[in-house]
Amino acid sequence: MDDSVARPKSLRFKEPVLDVAFSPQANLVASTLITGHVFVHRYSVDGNERVHRRRAHKKSCRSVCFSGDGAQLYSASKDRSWQVMDVETGAEAARFAAAHDKPINLIRHVNQQIVATGDEAGCVKLWDTRKSKQAFVHTEHVDYISDMAFCAETRHLLATSGDGCLSVYDVRKAKPFQVSANQDDELLSLALIRGGKKVVTGQTDGVLGIFSYGQFGDVSDRFPGHPQSIDSICKLTEDLCVTGSSDGLLRIVQFFPHKLVGVAGDHQALPVEKVVLSHDQQWLASCSHDHMVHFWDIGYIFDNDSDADSQRDSSEFDAQAAAIQVSKEVADNDSDSEVDIDGISDGGELRVSGGGHSGRSDASSDDGQDVDQDEGQGEGQDVGQDVGQGKDQDEGQDVDIGGGRGSDSDGSDGSGWGSWGDDSDNGGRKKAKKLGRHERLKAKRKARAELAAPAVKQQKHGQKKAAFYAGL
Repeated sequence: MDDSVARPKSLRFKEPVLDVAFSPQANLVASTLITGHVFVHRYSVDGNERVHRRRAHKKSCRSVCFSGDGAQLYSASKDRSWQVMDVETGAEAARFAAAHDKPINLIRHVNQQIVATGDEAGCVKLWDTRKSKQAFVHTEHVDYISDMAFCAETRHLLATSGDGCLSVYDVRKAKPFQVSANQDDELLSLALIRGGKKVVTGQTDGVLGIFSYGQFGDVSDRFPGHPQSIDSICKLTEDLCVTGSSDGLLRIVQFFPHKLVGVAGDHQALPVEKVVLSHDQQWLASCSHDHMVHFWDIGYIFDNDSDADSQRDSSEFDAQAAAIQVSKEVADNDSDSEVDIDGISDGGELRVSGGGHSGRSDASSDDGQDVDQDEGQGEGQDVGQDVGQGKDQDEGQDVDIGGGRGSDSDGSDGSGWGSWGDDSDNGGRKKAKKLGRHERLKAKRKARAELAAPAVKQQKHGQKKAAFYAGL
């Protein structure tokens, strides 16, 4: 892969980004903020364009997803409501106030007539969008719903929870299909692979649990190795996934046989909240605690896979060399990447769509402050007013920004997950900076090994997670 290949600029916001989603039909990406705002951007390597910006919820907007045709955008909030936005006009098409008794953590599009929501108390609800009413309620879980996925072949909705269980629901019935045994750890994410025959779940202890479909009582396989929790899983192919971890890395993982293939991106030790794949399988988008949405080139995986299919069996496909190349690109280009500040490019390349509902034109200054001219006030002032009206404070985030991730001299980070980055061409300054990160990381690991037992680590992480969700 050519290291000079361009990618869309990162989107920078003035408040934390909680979720991100790609449109299944167009080059659109939706982002939700802790202030309750929902943004929709049209992304391109030539420049990004803000399409819509609206405050959809009074409290933090925790989850967002597109409908199957991309015409509607669903968002859910801590204020216990979820709403439907028309993507073309940006107008609110429907709102379900007080949809749950507890704050909603997650919303997922199931099919043309069903939307699923899950709250922080473990309740899962299925909604009939044609009749605009609740269809089924499931209360099998006793802790927050962390992720959901739909299997169209069996019409099963799968959900993971902080209580350590995986639940399976037939969307046509009121009773659950099956609930797994407790895995003795929080389940944070899941994905369907191998043609729906396997279900992969991410846990707080860094283990990937693998269920055989139809045998949901307990895992059939476990793949340890991540040094921290696996907060998001994005399926690439039937054998490859990208995991987003609390250590800030986006890892490409292969299954059957299980092995790490490479690193697709790095959030510099900040926890990855979400990673998603674009409709054309060219880009990954991810968000963390840095108030930004980053884009990563992943198209080489699918290009190599297509070539391999014409030459040899897909089981022999080895993406490791390609992953090494993208890891080098991340290391070389990350420090030089340009970003858009709250939807406005520093270089003035970002445009505001005239077809949006707001109809305003934005301008950008050298210091990154943008102005909503038709409203007579700056974007920062607009957000400041929203904060005064009850914006949530994310006090539960516990981020060690100073303890940046470094890599050992042999290309690995010491935990078995190497980035294979080659910084030899970047000069002595970058090499010294990298060495400094390595020394800090080495000291940090030594202190952890001496002072923290595994049980203490797990308990501390659970407390951090609970504090994080309580603060949203």
